[in-house]
Amino acid sequence: ATEEEVLPLLKDVGDCLSIAAVNGPTSVVVSGDEAAASDVAAHFRRLDRKTKRLTVSHAFHSAHMDPMLDEFQRTAAELTYHE
Repeated sequence: ATEEEVLPLLKDVGDCLSIAAVNGPTSVVVSGDEAAASDVAAHFRRLDRKTKRLTVSHAFHSAHMDPMLDEFQRTAAELTYHE
């Protein structure tokens, strides 16, 4: 699906789902609540479009990652960076 095709479907689900990546003109990844993501995938399957569920440990690139940002920032600030 294109980003333009996916965006209207996200308006109905609020912050529980977002576009995680645009991998190509017709290759969009959504991330967030599993049920909402499944509903979006089902919408495109009904249109005979290919969908694939990614096997990941977390809903990366979604609001589900927000709770870890403070700890991540503290940890990153303690590191020494080099070229």
